[in-house]
Amino acid sequence: MFRSRREALKEVALGFGGLALNSMIASGAGLAARKPHFPAKAKNVIFIYIGGGPSTIDMFDPKPLLRKHDGKPAPFEIKGRALNGSQQIMASPWEFTRCGKSGREISNLLPHFQKVVDQVTFVRSMQTDRIDHSTAQFTFVTGRGFTGFPAIGSWVSYALGTENQNLPAYIALGEGASIGARAHNSAWLPPVYSGTAMRADAKAPIYNIKRPDSMSEDKQSKLIAAIQKLNREQMSDRPLDQDLEARISNYELAAKMQLAATGVADLSNESEATKKLYGVDAPVSGGFGKLCLMARRLVETGVRFVQIYGGGGGNWDTHSNIKGQLPGLCQYIDQGMAGLLMDLEQRGMMKDTLVVWSGEFGRLPTIEAQTATPGRDHNPYGFGMWMAGAGVKQGYDFGATDDLGYAALPEHRVGHSDIHATVQHLLGIDYQKNTFPYEGRDESLVGVNPARVIREILS
Repeated sequence: MFRSRREALKEVALGFGGLALNSMIASGAGLAARKPHFPAKAKNVIFIYIGGGPSTIDMFDPKPLLRKHDGKPAPFEIKGRALNGSQQIMASPWEFTRCGKSGREISNLLPHFQKVVDQVTFVRSMQTDRIDHSTAQFTFVTGRGFTGFPAIGSWVSYALGTENQNLPAYIALGEGASIGARAHNSAWLPPVYSGTAMRADAKAPIYNIKRPDSMSEDKQSKLIAAIQKLNREQMSDRPLDQDLEARISNYELAAKMQLAATGVADLSNESEATKKLYGVDAPVSGGFGKLCLMARRLVETGVRFVQIYGGGGGNWDTHSNIKGQLPGLCQYIDQGMAGLLMDLEQRGMMKDTLVVWSGEFGRLPTIEAQTATPGRDHNPYGFGMWMAGAGVKQGYDFGATDDLGYAALPEHRVGHSDIHATVQHLLGIDYQKNTFPYEGRDESLVGVNPARVIREILS
């Protein structure tokens, strides 16, 4: 027998998903589905986050004037991070094709995305006040340019809970943010609202969730029963201990999650046509395709917010050799994200699923330095992102950058807080009322930042 209750908890946690279990045990807050503030257009969100600064002027925001000035000094000053940054314009090395009924130009780096462009609203006038990766990533996912604040998915799950009581409300898939797990952390919101890291691996979708080989199912059941008996004995001595009461119920939930997570990560029962749609067996794009397919399965089961990282081990921070790097990076995400939009549409899920795609900033229209394989520096002044699905117009463009793709035009500038307000609005959440008491004030995802719902893109 274990020497203490603490040792027993530590031992059995090895089979229950480490961090995920600890997060649930640490909080008495529940995840029951809650009503939105007003009728919602979206029930779920899939947020494809491309950490590293994707070059949107090379992907879906072509600037013909770059060809006119290619290799020449910029006609106006281009500000970068480097004091001696180059002013030499670099046109996109890739051709663009007019696609769909909307006729919008998409780079030939994204042949699969070209097929779904009519489903998408582009926000082409993004800007941020942060020029370095970590601070810009914190800004985009938490609303602040520094650590210590909850991620957008945590705020959504806090407001709405989840319809699946066997899985977390907020799940993060893959890797690709330089700030690591803080990109999906609940900070000072109750830990139950943190994003739980998962993988498209049916044997171990959550780290440490697999029952140890040395422990049979029967042995585990007996161990759980013994620990619960200890919990309830302690509860009889402390009947008003809400943390302990929550620990008991959440311990039972963790056991359910062990089975549910394994089931949703098992892609073997998907049709061959669906697997082909996502390209799950493709050498380059297969990994990301699996994450996108798993995201669809998660929202299908009622998970509220799924965050997919588009890094995949690649470096979107293309300071040098962008011509050599960007094709492989685009190939990695192209089929998976296009397949996701097609699949959601075919299943009738686009009507209540919102898909968001963005990085923390874009890239400059100039080369960073005079080298044989030049790249582009960070561009926080003007870049693009897209949204699709529930409550968003199809085939619509909002805002623009200047003719070189350097800075957002002032009449339609969009910041991270506007995106945060709009996503919450589509979920039926009043972004000004979704608050939590912290250090003597009611905090929110937007905080004191100026923000508005971008009603122009709403259907």
